Formats: sequence, C-alpha cells, structure tokens
Amino acid sequence: MRNTRWIYRDNKKNYNTKKYSRDMLSILESRGLTTEEEIEKFIQCSLSDLRDPFLLKDMEKAVNFILEKRDKKETIWIYGDYDVDGITSTSLLYLAFKEIGINAEYYIPLRDEGYGLNKHAIKEIKDNGGNLIITVDCGISSLEEVNYANELRMDMIITDHHEINNELPNAFCVINCKRKDNLYDFRSLAGVGTAFMLVLALFKKLNIEESAYKYLDIAAIGTVADIVALVEDNRIIVKRGLEQLRKTKWNGLNTLLRKIFPDFREREYDTYDVGFIIAPIFNAAGRLEDAKMGVELFTSSDNKICDELSYTLTEKNSERKNIQSDIYDIVVDEIEEKKLFEKNIIVVAHEKFHHGVIGIVASKIVDRYYKPTVIMEIKKNEGIATASCRSIEGFNIIEAINSMKELFVKYGGHAGAAGFSIPIENIEIFAERMDKFIEENMNKSYFLKPVKIDKEIQLHKISYDFLEEISKLKPFGFGNQTPLFAMKNCTYSNLRKIGKDQSHLMMNVIKNGVEIKNCVWFGAEDMFNDIEKNPVLDIAFKLKMETFKNRYQYKMYIEDVKKPDEEKNFNNGFLEEAEIYDTKFPIETVFYTRRKISENLKLMYSEGMVFVTDRKITVGELDNSVSYLLTALHEKYNKNFSIKISKIVLTEENYNVHILIEQDFSFECFKIKPNEIFSEIKNHLIGKLPYNSFQKEVLAEIFRNKNSVTAVYNENRGVGIISKTVSLYFKNMGKKVLFIGKNIPDEIKYYGDISEKYIENYDFYIFYNENLSNYPKNSLVFVKDEPKNTKRKIVRDNYIIPENIIITNEEELSDKEYIWSKKLPLRKRYEILKNIKSFEKIYAADDIKEIL
Repeated sequence: MRNTRWIYRDNKKNYNTKKYSRDMLSILESRGLTTEEEIEKFIQCSLSDLRDPFLLKDMEKAVNFILEKRDKKETIWIYGDYDVDGITSTSLLYLAFKEIGINAEYYIPLRDEGYGLNKHAIKEIKDNGGNLIITVDCGISSLEEVNYANELRMDMIITDHHEINNELPNAFCVINCKRKDNLYDFRSLAGVGTAFMLVLALFKKLNIEESAYKYLDIAAIGTVADIVALVEDNRIIVKRGLEQLRKTKWNGLNTLLRKIFPDFREREYDTYDVGFIIAPIFNAAGRLEDAKMGVELFTSSDNKICDELSYTLTEKNSERKNIQSDIYDIVVDEIEEKKLFEKNIIVVAHEKFHHGVIGIVASKIVDRYYKPTVIMEIKKNEGIATASCRSIEGFNIIEAINSMKELFVKYGGHAGAAGFSIPIENIEIFAERMDKFIEENMNKSYFLKPVKIDKEIQLHKISYDFLEEISKLKPFGFGNQTPLFAMKNCTYSNLRKIGKDQSHLMMNVIKNGVEIKNCVWFGAEDMFNDIEKNPVLDIAFKLKMETFKNRYQYKMYIEDVKKPDEEKNFNNGFLEEAEIYDTKFPIETVFYTRRKISENLKLMYSEGMVFVTDRKITVGELDNSVSYLLTALHEKYNKNFSIKISKIVLTEENYNVHILIEQDFSFECFKIKPNEIFSEIKNHLIGKLPYNSFQKEVLAEIFRNKNSVTAVYNENRGVGIISKTVSLYFKNMGKKVLFIGKNIPDEIKYYGDISEKYIENYDFYIFYNENLSNYPKNSLVFVKDEPKNTKRKIVRDNYIIPENIIITNEEELSDKEYIWSKKLPLRKRYEILKNIKSFEKIYAADDIKEIL
C-alpha cells in the first residue's frame, strides 16, 4: 500500500438545525462554518456579499487617475504575466477598459524574459508612446523596475496579489490585498481577482456596477488556475463566474468551449473543467510559445481569428501533454532504476527536459512517491540547470535552499514550491546536501502522505439526496476541498486496469449488499497487485454525481486504500445503525419509468429492493442505496414512508421522476375494544417493547380512571410516546387533540394540531411546560417542577437506574459488547430489555431511562 496516514477531522459538535443533515453540518464545521449566518452566506454566495473594492488602499486614487487619462484620450498599457492568472487579468482589464472608452494596449512577457516587470519591456512601452503602465498579477517586488519607469517619467499603477516581502515599490498607486493598511480584510485574491476589483470600482464610480459582473467568467478561470483559497470573495467570484460560462459574452471563450465541450451550452461547469481542461489550454501557450495568444483569444470578436486561435492553443496543449508525458516516463524510469525513492529527496536532471513543464512533472512525482522532488533542465551551452521544486506537507523547501544559497545562480519560492538556476557542477553536491538536510531536520513521519478524511460514511449514504446536498458546497478547490470520505471493511469485484495506457484502476465496491459500480482510481496502476492480495479494504474517496443516457450515476473516485486495522477494537455495528436511525427526511431521489403516472404512488418492499407502484402496478424502482436505507428503517424500526412527486422531466429515454420520500406517521386501526386499540397503537409506536412505569401510570389515570393529569417528568422518560398514544387513541375515536406549548417537536404535527395558546372546541388538550392558573378538563399537562395548590391528579416520575447500567456518551458505545440506545433496532432493544438483569454491565445512552 502507499505511504499514507489517514487523519479524521474531529467534528463532534451537536447540531440542532433542521435544514441540513448532520453529515453536511460536520463538513461545514471542518471548513470553519458553525453559525447559521456563516453557513447561509457560504452557500448562497450573493454578489452583494462581495467586499467594497474601495476598501483597498489606493483604489480611489487609481480610479480617479485612470478616468482622468481616459478623458485626456491617453493610452494605458496593461502589463501582465504568462500564466493563466496573468492572461485572464490582462484580458479582463483590456476588455473593461475598451467598454468604458479607454485606449488600451497590453504587454505579456515571454517565459524566457522571466516573471514580472523588466526594464527592456518598460523601455519598449515608453518608445511606443506609453506613459502609464498598470501591472496585473505582478509588480509588487519590482522596486528597481518601478524606479526605472519613474526615471523615464512614466506613471505606474501596481495591481498584484503576491506577498509583500520588501518595502512597497515607489509607484503612483499600489493595490494589493495583502497590504497591512487596507480596510479590505480579505488577503487571498488572485491577480485576476484584484484586476476585477479595479474594474468593479471603476464601474461603480461610473454608476454602471451591474455591467462589471459580466467579467466574472474570465475572473473565475484565473482564480481557479492560480490555486487561491476558494472562500469569501474568491468563492463568490468563482461560483458566479462558473454559472456565467454557459452564456459567456466573449466570442473567443465561447469558440473554445464549443470546441472542447460537446454540451457547452447545457454543461454545469465546475472547477475541474477549469483547472484541468480550460486553464491548461491557455497555460500551454505561455509554457511553450507566447501567452499573448491567450489574451488575443479572450479579447477578439473576429470568428475566424477565434477559430484559428482555439485550434492553435488546443494543439499546443496536446504538444505540452506529450512533452510532459515523455518527461514523466523518463523521470519514473530513472527513479525506479536508481531506487531514488529510497532517498529523502528525489532529484532528476536531464538535458532534453522542457522548462515549461518540469513543474507539472515534479508535482506528479510528489503525488506518486510523496517525497520532495526537484526536476532540472540542463542547459549545457550555458553551463547551468534550471529547476522546479515541489515539496510535501511539513517540509519547507525554500528554508532548505536558503541553507545552501551559495550553490545557486539565483533562486526563489516559498514553503511548498521553489525554482532555481544552478551551475551544472553543483547538481550532485546539491542533491547530497539536500538529502542530508532532510535527514537531520525533518521528522520521517512527514513522508507518510496525510489523507484528511472529512467523514466516515456507510455505502447507503451515496445517494441522489446526499450528493445534491453536498453539491451546495461547490465550487470545490484549494481552501474548500471536495469532501473526502472513508468507508471501512469493503469488498470489491471486477478489479481491472483502464485507460489508453492502462494507468488507472476501476472496480465495483461492495458493502452490506450495496454495490457502487465502476469506481475509479486515477494513476494507480502500481497498486493493482497490492489490491488483489487484499479481499477487504478501507477506502478513502470523493463523490460526484454524473449523468449517462439521462440517468443519474453516483461516481466514487478513490483517493487511497489501506488494509483494515488488524488490531481494531470490537465493533458491534452500532455506528451504522445510529446513522440509519438519524436519517433526515424528506429524502429526495429519482426513479425512471416509461409510463405516465398518477400522484397516487406507493412503495413496495421485495427482497431488499424498493419498488414504486401506481394503483398496484410497478412503475419503477429506487436505487440500491435508497432501497437499502428504506428497507432497514422499515424492517428494523417499523417505519413507513410516503411519496410526493416534486417534478417529472421527460427525456429521450424515460420520464425522470423526482420524488420526496417522507416518513408516514399515519395510523389505521379497525379494532373496537379499547384494549385492542391500545395494543395496536403500542405496536405501531414501539413494537414489542412495553410502556415504562411512568408511561403506564399516566395512561392509566387518563383512560382507566378518567382523570385530568399533571405529569411531573424527567428527561428521556418517553413523554413523546405518551402524547402520541393519547392522540392516536382519540383520533381513532374521531376526536380532536390540541398540543399547546413552545418548541414542540416537529413530528407531533402528524398526531394533532399545535398551538402556542389555548383554543376552544377540542376534545382533549396536551400542554408542554405551560404554567396556567386553570387548565381545561380533559387535559394532560407535562411539567418539570412540582405544581402547587392543584386539585388535578399528579403523577410523579420515579425510577431507579440498575447498578449494572453505565450511562455514557453515544460515541462510546460502538466498541462495547452489551449496549442500549433508542437507535438500536427494535428487535435488539427488546432482547436487551428482556435480559437486562442478567448482564454484568450494559453501557447505555441516557435514553435508556425510557424503558426503566
């Protein structure tokens, strides 16, 4: 198995909201979202929640200066960068400037010119009549170059998002989200996000704010590509920008999307589409040739030019993929041949490597071997090698490079990634010293790749309802990762290699008779033999819902597998039972039929599957996951369900029927004798379990002795069962019951009417903790404190917890042999109750008091 360590996020907060499931709330908590306001703001992503761009220092000054230049008909030069963030920043600003009547030109340096401002380019712009340069995605560290521009009597506005490591450049304006003197308090904008804020500020100044938002699709592409945290303003930009891609107004982008996505108009674009399909096409130009092609595609309105550029860029991307694949194969062969994976750092240097893709290759090697990796292109004619470095969590690679700075011609970077130029004769020395540095300074446990699990879930959770719910967390990316789930003790079938080069794995994952087919593990061909040797696996995976032939499919994308813990604690299956019991309703799902159907749908259970019937004719079936869940709730907890159609979508293949499944609390009884009616009610509510002593006494006083009762109760003593029993009896006799109080549980509405105040003309009243001077006759009052001066019949709750019962938290029950919880199936609860005195110890949740 791979060198990994699984880390489970510690999310154990008790949630009290009805809007989202416990699993969803747990994932939200792992993202630092705990209040209802934070959660709603995160999910809704309203444009009105974008911060005011004028809170950025120098923004007002920059806007006024730009508009002044516009009025004077002066040309403004936009200076960008050759990566996707730089390309989109340049394009966005150029298009926006043109819209509001600004004469604009742009300059994108070639990769060989290096990142950022350079004096040659500044001089060239000056020679072409430029007097104002606005940088995008660069400039914050270009102190010398800005001073040079000042010497040429040129004005400079810096817009950048990179770290400020020195004093600010002496520019006319410096707009950067990381300035400490900003009132704008979000520090993680991309370069294109900063450019968008400038446009938003300009358009606000001109009272055309709404017009700025059409640029969000361009801003989204650059933001995703630059791998900044998709939270707060970035999240809003990306979410709204992805939605806009389908109806993009930019001819070149529209042409490209049409070329690479057959369903480009209907597609729901996500961050994968941007990060792995769209962005690499623009990046390829900067890596292999000239990034200006990318800007030309974004900004051109000429159909022929857009077609030609789309073709050229996709061809360049194919070329980049081939070069990258060849280099990757060479690197892997050398690692395996020389056993470089046994070293603390992987260093591979070759003459024919292409400097435009060695960074990507280094990242892929880290993914495969999880060791810090340095890939170098040797330039013999220059006597140097240029390197791209990628690190692993816990190892600061720039700190290591700093410790041997005398080896390099130049270098730069940060903790996770760096680059340098080095004399060829120093390569071996560098590899040896880095290996030694890591040996002496890094804990070897860091070589175990952390796999951070959001939640352990059961296979029945993988359903339309759950995937629809977690889709509200989109867009996923850095800072808001796709939730990672784990499932233990799975079996599998049909393991095989797939893909053109057989580099991926596919299998069917099985647990408790539920099967998810065609689960994919990308780039894991090296794990085939390891998996074959282990018939049972723990699996870490991500989920995605896709459509095939107009049917929804639940896809599991495997991230890691490991052998189940050999020394694992005893597991009694309680956690899975508790998860089933805690299912939140309604459940939304979809079934497929070729029949026209009525509203009168029912569920039919048969051999572990659940079928949908319409007037006793089977018209469809529920998927395996929902069938398993409903069957378990029906058979183990005596629960029934009803169906409501939410929408029907006619496709070429079927009617796709979206339904909401609710718990059905209805009760029908055709008995006449009171004792038989009560027996039916009890079986409906709690099966074979008996009423506890408190419940029996209260019910006896009401029905046998005909008293109005005040019941002094303790927590977890089954007050709800008493209320439901009373209500169902009167309902069955054709009488009306009113529940009166605040914070009455939702499900009580299925048993009678609910009010916060007394209403006349009901046959029986049930009060919850309502202190009135006079209660009506024919009433039951639940109170926690002993009432004073009452003539009503008082029933006091008295019980003793046997010495063999140990009350504990629900979380502690899963590894105990004898346990009690109301979340156990009815049959198990009955068996425990029947033998309760014979057990030496029973570990129980507090709700065991309901049976004492």
